[in-house]
Amino acid sequence: MTKNKFKHLFKFSYNFAQNILSMPQRYFFLLFLFGLQSLFSQELTEKNPLDEATTIIETSTLEKTIQTQDTLAVKKDSLAPKKGLIIEELEEVVADTATIDMYEIYQQGKRMVYVDTTLTIQKEYKFNFLREDYFELLPFVNLGSAFNRLGHDFTETSLQPQMGARSKHYGYFEIEDVKYYRVPTPLTELFFRTTMEQGQMTDATISVNTSPQFNFAFAFRGMRSLGKYLNQRSANTAFRWSMTYQSLNERYKAKMHYVNQNHENQENGGITEEGIPLFETGDPDFLERPVLEVKLSTALNNLKGKRSFFEHNYALVHAKDSTGSSWTVGQQIMNESKFYRYEDPQNAAYFGQREAGVSVLDEVQWAILKNRFQTEYDNPLLGKLTAGLEISAIDYNILLPQDDSEEGSVPEEDVNEAFPLNLEANQTFLNADYAFLWRGFDFTAHFNKTLFSERLSDEISLQAKITLANDVFFQAKASFINKSPSFNFIRYRSAYNNYNWYNDDLANEKITSLSATLSHPQWGALSGFVQRLDNYTYYNQVFPEQTEETLLPQTLLAEVVQAPETITYLKARYSSHYSLWKFGLTTTAQYQKVMLADNSSSPPINVPEWNVRTTLSFSSHLFKKALYMQTGITGHYFTNYYADQYNPLLGDFMRQDRQEIGNFPRLDVFFNGKIQQTRIYFKYEHANASLTGYDYYSAVGYPYRDSIIRFGLIWNFFQ
Repeated sequence: MTKNKFKHLFKFSYNFAQNILSMPQRYFFLLFLFGLQSLFSQELTEKNPLDEATTIIETSTLEKTIQTQDTLAVKKDSLAPKKGLIIEELEEVVADTATIDMYEIYQQGKRMVYVDTTLTIQKEYKFNFLREDYFELLPFVNLGSAFNRLGHDFTETSLQPQMGARSKHYGYFEIEDVKYYRVPTPLTELFFRTTMEQGQMTDATISVNTSPQFNFAFAFRGMRSLGKYLNQRSANTAFRWSMTYQSLNERYKAKMHYVNQNHENQENGGITEEGIPLFETGDPDFLERPVLEVKLSTALNNLKGKRSFFEHNYALVHAKDSTGSSWTVGQQIMNESKFYRYEDPQNAAYFGQREAGVSVLDEVQWAILKNRFQTEYDNPLLGKLTAGLEISAIDYNILLPQDDSEEGSVPEEDVNEAFPLNLEANQTFLNADYAFLWRGFDFTAHFNKTLFSERLSDEISLQAKITLANDVFFQAKASFINKSPSFNFIRYRSAYNNYNWYNDDLANEKITSLSATLSHPQWGALSGFVQRLDNYTYYNQVFPEQTEETLLPQTLLAEVVQAPETITYLKARYSSHYSLWKFGLTTTAQYQKVMLADNSSSPPINVPEWNVRTTLSFSSHLFKKALYMQTGITGHYFTNYYADQYNPLLGDFMRQDRQEIGNFPRLDVFFNGKIQQTRIYFKYEHANASLTGYDYYSAVGYPYRDSIIRFGLIWNFFQ
């Protein structure tokens, strides 16, 4: 009977998700509101379930609920004995308590965390579009647009060849970004924030455990922002559905998710060369930014992605308690497809000469099917060992541009056959993971080796962490990665002649990394790492001779380059938080240096030498502790550097060494408050914009954000 119940629940959730995805957005929104209303209407209590992170459901409230439900009965007399029996059982229970540590969140490859409703400076840093710290990111003007880099970690990369368009993947939900839940009562989180102009951003999540064994969650993020400059609108949607299930005896466990997302941006190419002095002088006639001319007026790029993921495991040997051993076998399957498009109805000449009679409509498709079989042995004394065999098939397809005259694709016979339109990578991996934890000593190891493939991808990493008294810890990590360059570096085809290449002789990129961190709860954390890069592959901006002396080139050209020399990337960071009474000082300072073997040329990696951020805050309870407030000012500064140039056609950044940006301070004034489980955020961003000069840029030709007041909130419901 129980098996049939869960079988029907699983089929219902799967069919429900498919029906939702096939609906127009307006119907999905109505269904979402109706479901939210129904969810609240079915609760047993009207009281706030979490006061100081604790839920108390009183017996009297349950009795009142039963009496209310009794009015719907057809035969009241026949139901009376059952109602009395229920009340008698409830009288034996004083209260049913749910604490905050019962609301668990799981993510692939990460450790379990609890729902966190606190208000901290770190939460202030993460209240943004990506919901992560922007310390090493420099956002463009409009929300949901590109981010320039102020720092790198080259180990955070996929072993398998990707499609490119890396700037479009900020905010893209990867496998490890999808959340799974286990909650004692229905959990709802509402996120809202204002955008730059004519729009808003919302992210809503609902998670329900229909039983201790089964949970499902729905989440939807929607964002639209017109922007401050011409042709700069951003639109972003991301639907996520996740499910977890475990059998009553906990031998069988399964989880799955489905993600459907769409990132669309109008691209203006930045302001024109004539607009640079008008912007930097602060001319009052041009403080309204739409009056500044831009290079592209109708260009648009778009990234769409869909992914289905399923993983299940069965325990052949099940541990009865924490001292027992377990042995499980499992399978993981994932199917994902991505689609990238750049189009410009006006066929602007900003990217050079285009093919005669061909409209600007560049399209690329990328798809992967991955199947992994694994086994895991877990022993409290020996540790956890996981071994697996993974088979994946990747397809990279270039769609032919459109013909102006016939409004159709260019005939295949007109395409140079030496340049294929399809690339494939069939890879078989042997991987293993080991984890050992004993009395403050935490050791992990990861191994991944390609067995059969033309495109090799290997990885090995070791990490150890020692936790001493008073939460002092030291952590060290060493890793080596050998991977094939992404498909966009090997083959790309565009309506523009300068953006057609086929580089089938690119060597594998090799990354060797050493890192260490020493952390003290009072004195802060000091970390540093050294990364050595061989065959580093990147886009390089090409400057035509006729634009050598101009401030900005009239055309934006790119080439694929693989660095012939070994690159050494050094980074050291210090972060701390000091408190005195109700005041706090939070500081992060980072030093970086990029070195070549012979120092004969400028390095291909652009980062500022210094990147510093500090926050002075004041926190206190008000109104008899009904409100917890936190206010302060954050200053961010980085030194001059040759920032990478943004290329909207490729949806990526290119290295350049002609123009520097940086050396401008940014001051943000914030006032945040917490009332029960609601956190409210007010911020005056870049408050010093008109005081310190209009010389702030996110990339060459792309001004940074002007002063703006924004607000938002995060609201959790535990009922």
